[in-house]
Amino acid sequence: MFGRITFIMLFTVAVLAATAPADSAYISLSDPTWTAEDYSGSQIEGSFSVHDGTAHYWRGSNGYNTLNLATGVVTNIGKPDPCNSNGYGDPMGLYDPNTNSFYAGTYVSSSQSYIYTYDCTAGTWNTGIEMVNIYGGAMSGADMYISGLREPWTGGFDCNYISKCDLSGDGYHDALIQTGGASANVAVDDAGNVFYANYDTSGPCALYKWTAGQVAGVVNDLAGGDTDTFLTLAEGEKLSDMPGGANGIVVDDAGNIFITTNAWPDSALLRWNGTAGDGDNYEIVGDNDGIAGFAWFGPLAIDGDFLAGDTLYGSYGYNGPVTGITVPEPATMCLLGIGGGLALLRRRRKK
Repeated sequence: MFGRITFIMLFTVAVLAATAPADSAYISLSDPTWTAEDYSGSQIEGSFSVHDGTAHYWRGSNGYNTLNLATGVVTNIGKPDPCNSNGYGDPMGLYDPNTNSFYAGTYVSSSQSYIYTYDCTAGTWNTGIEMVNIYGGAMSGADMYISGLREPWTGGFDCNYISKCDLSGDGYHDALIQTGGASANVAVDDAGNVFYANYDTSGPCALYKWTAGQVAGVVNDLAGGDTDTFLTLAEGEKLSDMPGGANGIVVDDAGNIFITTNAWPDSALLRWNGTAGDGDNYEIVGDNDGIAGFAWFGPLAIDGDFLAGDTLYGSYGYNGPVTGITVPEPATMCLLGIGGGLALLRRRRKK
């Protein structure tokens, strides 16, 4: 009997060692059973996408890149020629699986940004769509939602909006929500609800939700002469207060909302706990406690359900790599329980 238990224990320890959590150089997780893996060779500057085992992102220096999340191999696809960009700090690279297209957002100056579309089937770029100042973006079906300035910045924090981008190139970018404050990223769930956590340098920061119906009510036919109407923060449902200025945000397939915040020197990755209203209605997934160097928790992306074992991807250092965070699969948790139980059984036998 003892020999059989010893064998099972050794087997369990070997399996647990093989699945031991990897350490990240950029984020410290609250739950020691979760894993965090940095993908060396990748570098995230702004919003990015994950689909079917591949991360799609943009770098101002070399353009469109894909990261094979199984092998860690980065493939550079390049950028359009010419490409209007200052070469660093570009705001986003989003992949749309519905059209097999990649959208690159570039930053030229405080009053000029561009969106370039890469047709992944044909292998060709378009000539670019001009906007004022893009910070982040998210896809909702065929629609692209952009956060950023609608007017050239002249000081103050009143011209930040979430807008529906006019991908036709006619320039009718429709304002949807006036957010104010400094810029942050935007998320849209499968039902079309919009989520945003503001970054206010002079006041409180919070997480908000606007329903798909609310947003549809302010979608205007600007080309047909409609007045551009929009919602405000006050018209959104407040879900939680935030501990600092928000940056990245994503909603998974199960409706879990993840947000990154930065309140120097503290940065955090949060998950909304499902309670709406005032107060700290969130759980801390990870932070920069014990992490060396400058922390800047940035954009997030996921393809699936985090609590069901699908990986949450993000960037937790300025221009840092993609980092994947994963909860243990049920089989792994079972092994953890078996290992603990067998160790207890062995101690009892020795008495």
